[in-house]
Amino acid sequence: MRKIIIVILLMFISIVPVWNATTRSIKSAEDPLEVFGHQELSIKQAIDLAYPSALEWNENAQLLQGVNIDRDKPGKAIGGNGKRKYWNIDFGVPDTNKIFLVTIYEGEIVEAKDVTGEGDSPYPAEEFIKLEDINYDSPQLIKKAIELGDIHPGKDWAKGYNFMIRRDPETKITLILVIGWNADKEKMVAVYFNATNGKHLVTSK
Repeated sequence: MRKIIIVILLMFISIVPVWNATTRSIKSAEDPLEVFGHQELSIKQAIDLAYPSALEWNENAQLLQGVNIDRDKPGKAIGGNGKRKYWNIDFGVPDTNKIFLVTIYEGEIVEAKDVTGEGDSPYPAEEFIKLEDINYDSPQLIKKAIELGDIHPGKDWAKGYNFMIRRDPETKITLILVIGWNADKEKMVAVYFNATNGKHLVTSK
């Protein structure tokens, strides 16, 4: 669990790709009004927005992981509704080292690019997420996480409540993590949920 938290932290503080690149907005094929034009998006909305550009990159692209970016200005209730303004959504081609990053800002794709590294190892098929396995979304799970107790929003760093989706290659479970802090703001707290059935799996402190 500790290794996963470290990876999450690195993602939060990672540099967002330059936003003066050509801005592209892609509507969701299923429900364009629900996704397009909203400043804040849930995990599922961010994935729906990003997926078409990944399929343009490679018709075999699949979802690898998604995480919000800690770029918000300090404020109250950031992520308290299960939505965030800034997202990085990663796609890849199973059993290859091909990787594609989509960065979202306030409901729009601001950058979508191939970030494959020549020396990268292939990503196993077991790490990729099937969309049909995502039956729960971050707005539902933030409520559950708060009800479980001992998770609070961050203030200055890893602000508010943060969210990540990934697949555990060993258990084959698609996970949605709700990430915050303990009451003293001294330790990060990650609440793990099964994205398929919404069950609480573990809380890492």
